[in-house]
Amino acid sequence: MQPAPIGPGPDAASGIAPDVTWIFDGGFLRASILSAWSLLEHRPRNVTLRLLVTEPVPGLQPLVDQLSAHFPGATFDARQIDVPKLEVGGHVSPATLARLSLPKLLEAPTLYVDGDTMFRRDIGPAFQTDLGGCPIAACLDSGIAKAVWYRKTGTLPRSRKSMRHLADLDKIAHLVDAERYINAGVILFDLPRIRALGLDVPMGDAAGAVALRKQYGLRFNDQNWVNAVFKGQIAPLDPIWNALWGNRATGSAPFPASEQARFAESRINPGLVHFTGRLRPWEIRWPIFYPKRRPWLGEYKAMQARAEAVLRF
Repeated sequence: MQPAPIGPGPDAASGIAPDVTWIFDGGFLRASILSAWSLLEHRPRNVTLRLLVTEPVPGLQPLVDQLSAHFPGATFDARQIDVPKLEVGGHVSPATLARLSLPKLLEAPTLYVDGDTMFRRDIGPAFQTDLGGCPIAACLDSGIAKAVWYRKTGTLPRSRKSMRHLADLDKIAHLVDAERYINAGVILFDLPRIRALGLDVPMGDAAGAVALRKQYGLRFNDQNWVNAVFKGQIAPLDPIWNALWGNRATGSAPFPASEQARFAESRINPGLVHFTGRLRPWEIRWPIFYPKRRPWLGEYKAMQARAEAVLRF
């Protein structure tokens, strides 16, 4: 998809310009900057981008200066934040847990986004989501949903990953809602609402998140914690805003026809593609060797080429 023309002003429904946050360490600098570039291709002005790092990253400010010069209509907040030093383990880095500190770091609502993402549309409409009084909005984790539908339809899971998901969900069934289990890579946080409900304290308990993973031998740290802290208080975000590799798995069994239809647009024309897992698209040289990742890997590499023709990493 080619970049959009100059974007609109503040969104009519919300009356505010979008605010988007990445939190990362030096290892995710390139990925996060490329994610920011992809957002700016479709929303080049009236948007605030917050690039927060958990350690000194000397290359950050020069890249932000280049982004600002190329997209002068956007506002940037790039700085190092102070977060607890924890022995994390599990599926994510310590930097990923830093999102749990957002109520202490920022005042206004923000869309938190992982760095392994690519925007394909103007992000403005995501900020028109009706939270209905809920403190956060997020998308179902399509991988977890697949495992849950295997169980609901009485079908034996076809992958070890689905079996692992079900085993983990069984361990914390008293803490999370398996049928509404969200992916934590893209979350719309209403930070004033979180503080008003007193949820900023449990949300910010990063040590508790790590302890939960260790206690039950789980794969995820922060994702399970977010699902537990906000259980019953999560508004649905349109699946187009967090399509895990394009949500390909949602187009067939065990998903019933109604669910396949609900995810259809996120498979065909997602607003944001989330490249979960170990394959890092910014490091791939030859996408042709990954046919199961079409068309999103090739589209990412085209976006990366446009960005790297301007930015000096």
